[in-house]
Amino acid sequence: MKLIKYINYWDVNKKISTEKATVGKWDLWNGTKQKKKVENGELTSENVAIENHSKGFGYEFCSFDGHHAEYPYCYVTVVPKNKHIGVNFIDDAGRKYLTYLFHEVKEDRTLFLQEIWYYHFTSERGENEDYRLHFVFDEEGNVNYRKYDEKNQKIEDYESNRKFDISGLYEAYPAFGEYKSLIRLDRDLPLDIFPGDDHTDGNPDHPKNPWLSPDWNKN
Repeated sequence: MKLIKYINYWDVNKKISTEKATVGKWDLWNGTKQKKKVENGELTSENVAIENHSKGFGYEFCSFDGHHAEYPYCYVTVVPKNKHIGVNFIDDAGRKYLTYLFHEVKEDRTLFLQEIWYYHFTSERGENEDYRLHFVFDEEGNVNYRKYDEKNQKIEDYESNRKFDISGLYEAYPAFGEYKSLIRLDRDLPLDIFPGDDHTDGNPDHPKNPWLSPDWNKN
């Protein structure tokens, strides 16, 4: 079971923020003044997040799965004014290795997974990237991606020449605290175009979804 905490995670320096610092950041986003109340113990960051969610203001949360308590399983940014929710997955070295970017696309606030960023590192715990992938999807079924090859200093582009089934890219807008579906890693992605070693290998014991943390098979 995932533990939700309404705090910010800085993936650049691998640091979990305090409630006060987190709410201070939200105040800057939203033009609110809640930090002092958190500092004085009148409110918690969760109290502020509840209010922000109801008012359509931005907030963040981290999800912890208990396996790697030092770092979150993922951290999420909810930015209603931009009709955006970003889900950032963290590996056991504290690095952001995958991001799902959702955008509201319907009047009922249904979300659509428009972009994916995947980061492949040169070593198990180092910070240097081998390459990164940027996928872009649209509701017509088009798929495009760009591979940034840091090792060989080149960029490769792919543009789909056929329509893909994008039905698995929709997500209901979450009620406050109900994020199980939003933060799931395993999704029905319209991808059979993986470059290099980012495709499934045909082994029936391996999951079909390629976006798994580097240590998925160690649990």
